[in-house]
Order: sequence, then C-alpha cells, then structure tokens
Amino acid sequence: MNLRDFEYFNALGELLSFTQVATQFNVSQPTISYAMKRLEQRYGCDLIQKDPSHRFVVLTREGEILKAHVTSILDELLVVDRAIEHAKQNKIHIGFPTLIRARIFSKLLREEGTVNLISNFNLISARSKDLLENLLSGQLDFSLMGSVTPLTHPSLTVELLYKREFFIFVSKDNPLSQKSEVSFADTLDYPFILLERGLAHTGAFQSLNDKYKNKAKVLLHFSDVHTIGQLVKSNIGITLMTDFLPFQDMDGLVKIPLVAEDKVPFYVQYAYLRNAVLDEKLQELIAMLDRLSKEDELV
Repeated sequence: MNLRDFEYFNALGELLSFTQVATQFNVSQPTISYAMKRLEQRYGCDLIQKDPSHRFVVLTREGEILKAHVTSILDELLVVDRAIEHAKQNKIHIGFPTLIRARIFSKLLREEGTVNLISNFNLISARSKDLLENLLSGQLDFSLMGSVTPLTHPSLTVELLYKREFFIFVSKDNPLSQKSEVSFADTLDYPFILLERGLAHTGAFQSLNDKYKNKAKVLLHFSDVHTIGQLVKSNIGITLMTDFLPFQDMDGLVKIPLVAEDKVPFYVQYAYLRNAVLDEKLQELIAMLDRLSKEDELV
C-alpha cells in the first residue's frame, strides 16, 4: 500500500482533474494515472470514470466509498504526525477559551507548584469553537471549552468541570434591579450590551431571543467583559452573562436570576482525543482541575 497513492486519489476526488492533481503535487500526469491503476488493481474495480470529453473524471460508487475512507485516514495520519511532533518537542499544547481563562487560572494559581507545572505547556487562547477544531485536528493535545450545550463527539473524551447559569445584570438604578428574578420578557424594554458574536454567551442570548420572537434590542457588542460591566453600571443597557465571568467591580451592578422556564445552562468542560496517550504532566493538570471542580461543588 502506497500512502502517496491515497493522497493522489484524495486530491483527484476533490479536483476531478488529472492535470490539476499533477500540478498540485508537481509530478507528471502519468504518475497520477499509474497511481489510480494501482488502486484499482488492489480493489479489483473501477474507481474513476472519464467524462466523454476527457476534460474531467467522476468517481464511481466504489470510488466514492474509498474517497470517504481515505479522507478520514489522511486526517488521522495528520493527527498522528502532530502528536508525535509534540512529543518530540516535549511540549504539550493546551487550549484555554479567552473568556474563561482568567477564572480557571485564578483557581489554578492558588495551588502549590502550579506555576512550574504550567510552564511545561504551550497555552493557546481562542474561541471554544476554534479550540474544538484545533483539538480534533491534532493541533492541540487538550482543551477547555465553554458551551450552552454539553459537548459530545465520538473522537473525544469529554469531562464536565462546571455547570453555571446565565443571569441578567443591570445597574442598581435600573427598575429591574428590584426584582428577585426576571423572565426574558421582562427585559425586552431595555437595550442589551453583549459579548461579541460567535461566543456561547451570544448563543444563549439568541436562543432566548428566538423564544420571544426576536423582540430584544442589541445596542452594542464588545469583546471585553469589563467594558460591558462599566456600560451596564452606567445604566446604558443591560446584559446577559454567566457569573463564571466575574466583572472586575460588581459595585453598582445587580445580578438577577432568570425564571426557571428561561434558564440557560453554561457548561465548562475539558476534552482530549479518545485515543490520546496523556503525558504525566497533563495527567497532573487534569487531576488538579477535577479536584478544584469538586471542591467548588462543596462550597
């Protein structure tokens, strides 16, 4: 079995042109043709058919089956290459979502020896959805992620660290501040100041807004939690936020729970590839995260 033949076939399944595949790999067109013949001999069937004009090819049913599997095989080999390269470099690549990084680090740094432990890791901050893609592609060895639904994936081992809820935050001068709980309908008369689009928080807001026929008004989006806190404190608007992202100064802000029927959960989880071989230092970090999570439950 020639791995390069798989790479040529995968590209041919994408480009449907011998000429373009040859150009992509900087080889002659007969090289691609011979590779296809070897694969067809191995599997005892036609994998491609030439269009009558001979300008492009199409995959047969058998070719489509092989293409689907070859794509997975090549993706998995890329993950293997990256995992071995990380091991050779003796560096573990860990993802931390930008928004929950401060809260997690504040907990970790209370533990003795954490600084020395973390110095062994290459810490990468990004949005949770980007971290998930990087984890699945092998660019990360381990990642924390935040989401409004539990993360599940057949290739991943996933563990829940924290489950929080979203709250409405308002100025102490806002009429809503007198309420012990609010429905999302109660908030529709006030403009929202939200985190930037594409985050779990904006996903939670959108799910509630959809429920109430998109009647909520969004005044501004910001990437910085503390800027949002200052604007809300000034009674310019209100926000929807999980208390897992603490405002730097809560003075002048009021946190109000949503009524039961409008509650949206926020999950903080960690994940790694199911077939990963975990480094001892990474296992130590995981044990520390698990312990801190359990201690929080007891508080």
